[in-house]
Amino acid sequence: MSNFGSNIKKIRSLKNYTQQHLADILGLTRAAVSSYEEGRAEPKIETLTRASQIFGVSVDDFINKKLTVNEVTHFKVPEIAPKTTPTNPGEALFPSNANWVSIKNATIIDNRFTIDQIILAKEDEISIFQPQIIYTGNATFVVSVKKIANDKLLISNHAIALSDITFVKTILGWYQPLSQEGSGGIFEELDSIKNRLSELEKKIAD
Repeated sequence: MSNFGSNIKKIRSLKNYTQQHLADILGLTRAAVSSYEEGRAEPKIETLTRASQIFGVSVDDFINKKLTVNEVTHFKVPEIAPKTTPTNPGEALFPSNANWVSIKNATIIDNRFTIDQIILAKEDEISIFQPQIIYTGNATFVVSVKKIANDKLLISNHAIALSDITFVKTILGWYQPLSQEGSGGIFEELDSIKNRLSELEKKIAD
């Protein structure tokens, strides 16, 4: 038996998806998702391939590994090392076209985000199921596009005409203070995030 069922259950839990939401993303029925998670069925290769593309996990890892929280969220602790030569430019931490964006004045349709967060995003094209910031002439939307049809983006109960879109950014990550007062430095908050990830890993493994 493969690890696909337990892995998609972990992904669903971390992303706060219902079984129906995950089924919509993968083009399946809710019953099919339930049967995978409970180990009553194994996915077809088409389902494996689609899940691999959407969640950025290889088909081999989906089947043969029990994914960790860090692997699911693609979180890596950066390694800090001194330069070997004065001319070594090193690797950029973020893509060159990425920047931090406030979404306080946006219409937030993707429920993973709130107005208190600061979003790291890069300039991009419209992408299905990727969280994005869509700019139009009159408004800004934080969404995950489900479908493009009849020259419109279809998102939940909203539709945005392609002709109205002026700019698109794909969301790479986000930062939110752990307290409303913003007390404590960034390193204290990073330590707290690391501890929360560890606790979540233990909880999901149980």
